[in-house]
Amino acid sequence: MRILALSVLLLAAAPAVVGAGEIYGSIKEAGKPVKEGLKVEVVCAEAPVAVETDTYGAYRLFVQEEGKCTLTVTVGDEKPSIAVHSFEDSARYNLILEKKDGKLTLRSE
Repeated sequence: MRILALSVLLLAAAPAVVGAGEIYGSIKEAGKPVKEGLKVEVVCAEAPVAVETDTYGAYRLFVQEEGKCTLTVTVGDEKPSIAVHSFEDSARYNLILEKKDGKLTLRSE
């Protein structure tokens, strides 16, 4: 009975895992990785997904929808963002955080 219940649970969860697109990469500022703990958020059509950067300025998250999304990094009071795309497969976005006209911006590496 337990095996049947576990099988049903796994089958119900499988479409969510299969449809998830991975977005990952690293963020640098002045040629060095950003500090650990910066909030990285991706918003697509549905609910946002957020993670924090690790020691190496890297991030990895899974988005349920495919299509155009917005990736935002929170640095203090500033929230620079960039358009990204979520696919069925993984998508890598290595980003550069820089100041332009007194404001933080993000661009692809």
